[in-house]
Amino acid sequence: MEFNTIISYHTFSRRLPMFCLAAGLLALPVAVHAQDEEDAEPVKKTVVVRKHYTTRHITGRVISAVSHKPLSGAIVGAVGVEGYTALTDDNGAFALDVPVFVSSISVTFPSHNLLSAGLAKGEKQGDLMLYPTTFTADYNANTDLSNERSAGDMQYSSATNVKEEIEKQLGAYAHTITRNNTPGIGANMYVQGLNSIYANAQPLIVVDGVIFDQQYGHSMLHSGFTNDILTAINPADIENVTVLRNGTALYGAKGANGVILINTRRSKSMATRITASLSAGVSFEPKFIDMMNASQYRGYASELLKSTGTTIRDFKWLNPDPDYYYYKQYHNDTDWKDEVYRTALTQNYGIQVEGGDKVASYNLSVGYTSAQSTLKYNDMNRFNIRFNTDIKLVDKFSVRFDASYSNTTRSIRDDGAPSGYEEGTPTSPSFLAYVKSPFLSPYSYGHGELSSSHLDITAEDYLTEALADYNNYNWKLANPWALNTYGDGKNKNRFENSMLNLTIMPVYDINRHLQLSEHFSYTLVNANEKYYVPINGVPEYYVSSVNGYRTNEVRSLFAKQNSMMSDTRLAWHNRYNAHSVSAFGGVRINWEEYRPNYQLGYNTGSDKTPFMSSSLMNATSYGTNEKWRSINWYAQAQYDYLHRYFLTADLSAESSSLFGRHADSGLKVAGVVWGIFPSVQAAWVMTNEPWLAGNNILNYLRLTAGYDVSGNDNIGYYAAHSYLSSKLFINAIAGKTIAGIGNTKMQWETTGRANIGLDARLFNNRVSVGFNAYKSRTSNLLMLKQLNFLSGLDSNWSNDGKLENTGFDVSLSGKLLVMKDFQWEAGATLGHYKNKVTALADGASYMQSTLYGATIRSEVGKAANLFYGYKTSGVFATTDEAQAAGLYILADNGVTKNYFKAGDMHFVDLNGDHEINEKDMTVIGDPNPDIYGNIFTSVSYKRFRLDARFNYSVGNDVYNYMRSQLEGGSRFFNQTTALNSRWQAEGQLTSIPRATFQDPMGNSRFSDRWIEDGSYLRLKTITLSYDLPVNSTFFQGFQFWIQANNVFTITKYLGSDPEFSATSSVIGQGIDLGELPQSRSIVAGVKINL
Repeated sequence: MEFNTIISYHTFSRRLPMFCLAAGLLALPVAVHAQDEEDAEPVKKTVVVRKHYTTRHITGRVISAVSHKPLSGAIVGAVGVEGYTALTDDNGAFALDVPVFVSSISVTFPSHNLLSAGLAKGEKQGDLMLYPTTFTADYNANTDLSNERSAGDMQYSSATNVKEEIEKQLGAYAHTITRNNTPGIGANMYVQGLNSIYANAQPLIVVDGVIFDQQYGHSMLHSGFTNDILTAINPADIENVTVLRNGTALYGAKGANGVILINTRRSKSMATRITASLSAGVSFEPKFIDMMNASQYRGYASELLKSTGTTIRDFKWLNPDPDYYYYKQYHNDTDWKDEVYRTALTQNYGIQVEGGDKVASYNLSVGYTSAQSTLKYNDMNRFNIRFNTDIKLVDKFSVRFDASYSNTTRSIRDDGAPSGYEEGTPTSPSFLAYVKSPFLSPYSYGHGELSSSHLDITAEDYLTEALADYNNYNWKLANPWALNTYGDGKNKNRFENSMLNLTIMPVYDINRHLQLSEHFSYTLVNANEKYYVPINGVPEYYVSSVNGYRTNEVRSLFAKQNSMMSDTRLAWHNRYNAHSVSAFGGVRINWEEYRPNYQLGYNTGSDKTPFMSSSLMNATSYGTNEKWRSINWYAQAQYDYLHRYFLTADLSAESSSLFGRHADSGLKVAGVVWGIFPSVQAAWVMTNEPWLAGNNILNYLRLTAGYDVSGNDNIGYYAAHSYLSSKLFINAIAGKTIAGIGNTKMQWETTGRANIGLDARLFNNRVSVGFNAYKSRTSNLLMLKQLNFLSGLDSNWSNDGKLENTGFDVSLSGKLLVMKDFQWEAGATLGHYKNKVTALADGASYMQSTLYGATIRSEVGKAANLFYGYKTSGVFATTDEAQAAGLYILADNGVTKNYFKAGDMHFVDLNGDHEINEKDMTVIGDPNPDIYGNIFTSVSYKRFRLDARFNYSVGNDVYNYMRSQLEGGSRFFNQTTALNSRWQAEGQLTSIPRATFQDPMGNSRFSDRWIEDGSYLRLKTITLSYDLPVNSTFFQGFQFWIQANNVFTITKYLGSDPEFSATSSVIGQGIDLGELPQSRSIVAGVKINL
């Protein structure tokens, strides 16, 4: 609902961070003292009562892989059955009685990775070889049925958002695309291809069991910026991240795009441990596009003047006389990027305290991040505190309580090229730094001299005479230096996001087999954004939506989201000899409330009063109050026979207030529609078969297969509900109009996915291989459907269309050198997916959207999200060549034929009728990559370690929108040096057409001229670390590290950075808006263990 009042609000208290910090630090001495007292008490041993089974006797030896010497004191135990363990002796030998149905054993030893090995038929087992933790772990405590992949090594991370680490470490398992280089901006992630087109296609985020709404569809005020909620979580607080790709049915109507499980750190020590960390780094200016200098631009602009129709020939900026009064004003050679970009500094500080006793354990962390941007006035500061506790109140009753708070503040500006110029002049300093005339000066001019300190705040006037007859045309450009200076202030261009999360989880052990738990969570997210275009330094501009000129504008956004979750679960497990059975079931309820309020006004009168007021011109206030809830009943049953054969079955039923009450699919109970989501996953560990166990060639082989059905409930709040909008006039509602017609049949998208995979270890666990293949079909695609014109509305949402998605990912890694002091490991991942649209709304053969001048088409039988435009065949070099082709476009009157001439683009006439129009459009690019992934290697020498990680993408096409603005040759923008080769004379051979004001022939229209190969290979990060052990009263050790990021990139792409993302949706991927590119950085840090 819309309303025309201004809502007052209170931002989240700024004192809360300091209060939490003080409370934590005050509690610290008490915790340390209490721990000291506990250390004086005798340790009570817990006796594990084990069942008695018929056993068999096994023997073997455990040796070190680096020294090939026996390991004494290693723990060898039966897998899946408690109480059957033994220690190795001085010769590394062990003797152990295990139940006859046990098919594998595990081995653990300090500073070494866990080993799991299948049992051969006889008593004597082969030598078991353990690798140090300098290598990637090969085995987990639990058998993975769904090919999950995890990342957990973040101790030397300089990331401000965990998605940066996901991209570095998980490669093909989660296709991650960094949006731009703004600190903490986050990235887009796609798990196993695309399962949606117009709805969200990114995975569900679950943090410590709590579903986090990522607010993907929420719009912000500043272009090029998105509020990634994960930026509120300090990566240093994260223990591990797991990508759940298959078997996501437990998450019901939210799991179709995969699930990212994030677990934060909990205490692992009974003794009090304090770890302090700090790091500082520098980010260098990014790669810039080569632009014309002042002389070259002067020539381009004078040539462009000829096509404006002006008869004036005497311009101040074209007078070459050094004694001319205005010579110094128009004869500069300014690089506007000098004061827009910079070398930036980054700082991170953190302290972590963990400890506990037999009753309670805790982990307290406090962190502060200050991250400058290489684009000035785009800095980020973050304070965060997290307190995780586990308390055992009585013998069978325990409670987990977690609390976290984060506050992120930013100075912020528009970034990237604008989508058009009808709603104002460009206000992105990064874009203006490229297009502003280089012969102008940033400083004011008067009395024949340029100031050395006072910025020029007057409007451009060098084209005033020539363009005087072009009404409502925004040709004047702002001074980006002045735009930044006068747009700076606490009440101007600022953003603040605060997040509070409180979680409590009581657990009651009814008996040794049955457990009841309740997980309750409350999350509050407040976002406050202020947007201001100053008067000084910005010319008056035309705003088409208000049909008038304005001097400046102010916008504001305040959004508040309350989220509550209740997850009640009953879990049971038991073993019946060789059969292990477990099951759990429960109900999860999510309540969400989102209340955004937007305000807009023009002409503040002064840069000293940048306030939103009802007295401003065209003052508007609008907002919504969105409340929705969902309930999910779920159950899972797991069966394990002999620890060789595994079967998991899931079933969930979910309903949501976002669904229409007349939805066709699902189960209807008491008038409520429920989506039903089943899943089954199976695994066979072949190396736990006696006839294959003990093989030094094939140490481990697991085959998996499964099928699951899950949903996507990313449905707009009003999609299923009709609603009215109202306007206030003199504090009264002036009237109501229909703003939306809801579709009462709206429901979730449904994705069914089949998967097969294998996981193998070979040659004494020296080589690891993983493979996962999948095929999914999505039905009931969420799409916009055209409405009858009599409704007064253009469209509404509907469930129409189908999409198929097929792909695979493969991983290979090896321990190349295994020596006492020297270890070397390397590996790679590779992912591939291919999607195909199989049906669209109303039986249509295609649907298309227009974004940044590009036509994006999804056509039945082809991939989704394809670039659809014109093919070109060079530039007409001569008049004869152009006349021979006989190509033309129709004028606005639909009758007059305007023929292409020498110097115009030669567009391919696909249908042969000589008219270049939409009938000649075809697919010209595909933003989906052919393959993507990462390459990694690590080398350890004694206590030194060197890690390097590469990321790559191959076969993805890019629409270089930024280049289309810098090489369009139709506006008075500075152009790239490529325009120096533009067509200028009869017979000239070139690929760049002539410069023509306003491009009447459409030479710069969306065509393959702007489509490029976006493939790249990037050395994402290289880290050198050193572990210095210290045994003293106060210090336990130091870790020093230095890291270089974005070291080099191999690509043919002409833009500044081949990795980017314009939006968080599928539509818009592969469009380069010229936002802040990633650049090289160096960070050094130290960790101190107290």
